[in-house]
Amino acid sequence: MSSRAALLGSLGFLSFAAVYNNIVVSPVLVDIARDLGVTVGTAGLLVTAYGIPGIVVGILAGPLSDRYGRRPFLVGGTALMSVLTVLGAVVPSFAHLLLTRVGAGVGASLLYPNINATIADEFPYQQRGRAMGTVITMNQLATIVGVPIAGLIAGLSSWRLSFVLVGALGLLAAFVVSRSAHSPPTARASDVGTRELFTTLFADTSVRGAIMSSLLGSIFWFTWITYIVAFFVERYELATAVASLIVLVTGVGIVGGSQAGGRVGDRFGHRIVVGWTILFSGTLVLLETVFVHDLTIAVLVALGIAVLAGARFATNTTLLSELAPSARGTLFAVNSAIVSMGIVSGTAVGGILVDGYGYEALGVMSAVAGLASAVIVWLFVTERTAEIAAGEGID
Repeated sequence: MSSRAALLGSLGFLSFAAVYNNIVVSPVLVDIARDLGVTVGTAGLLVTAYGIPGIVVGILAGPLSDRYGRRPFLVGGTALMSVLTVLGAVVPSFAHLLLTRVGAGVGASLLYPNINATIADEFPYQQRGRAMGTVITMNQLATIVGVPIAGLIAGLSSWRLSFVLVGALGLLAAFVVSRSAHSPPTARASDVGTRELFTTLFADTSVRGAIMSSLLGSIFWFTWITYIVAFFVERYELATAVASLIVLVTGVGIVGGSQAGGRVGDRFGHRIVVGWTILFSGTLVLLETVFVHDLTIAVLVALGIAVLAGARFATNTTLLSELAPSARGTLFAVNSAIVSMGIVSGTAVGGILVDGYGYEALGVMSAVAGLASAVIVWLFVTERTAEIAAGEGID
């Protein structure tokens, strides 16, 4: 096995654990709400709390990873995230659980930007879409296998046991990376100060546009994925364990979409794929929540949403990775903070809409966010595909 393949495998396992930790709340929202005496919309604040630390912590850590390397953040972030998740399984109240999710979010905010930055450090742009797609495929095994299992465990035992298993898996992933024979490549040292790094980034129109598009894209996606199981439980009167299997369909769609999107983006450019996929997926969420009332059709629409979202994940991350090569960690940290803002605002507003107006309002919100995200990418983000193909970097 080549060193790049080994690196990709270890990052994929790490990403699997991180994604599992992030979305484990989704299939057990109804169970947590019932157990701790809150509404489903209030329980959705657990996802909001998980995203809050990323607004600040990631930004502080990004410039440090550009200077001192990615590995300490990969291992330390995963360990912190996992320990707090295990603690969440034994807390007595919703308030305590909320605090543990904030702590787990601190660890995750250190982890996500450095996974993407490490891939960008190692793989040339012409191959990066496929590499990103591979990691997304591996982390979506958390959705395909882990989340349905979490829902089944919650149905047969308790949501608390699901949290314990997720935390234990994360600790195993941290151990694997810490003992890996292949160390993630050291980031390129930079003599530029933190303030100068941020100033340079935000002076670039494409960077600003890409970050704003990511914000709107995260509002769309995390609003939908947070409430997808609750949507199927409440609209179609399914048991939590059964509704959790819908997430399996979502995972399969993301895997297929990320593989196809990464390859199409590598060949024809990632910007065009980012724009059209977010536009169409937002439209499908609107159709799903407002117009569809047949379970079979609803499952097929959910699959379509996931395919488009997967294509966008791979291409958007690849597009971002080459906008500022000398400050990748910083850019991905800023983007992670912006995505966290999207998680916080999207899930909070989504909870208010679900409790007050129903899932139809959530669909309208998703469609508007998707349209705005697509327009911003098309108008303000430039991808210098020809120069990249000729071997020139984008600074």
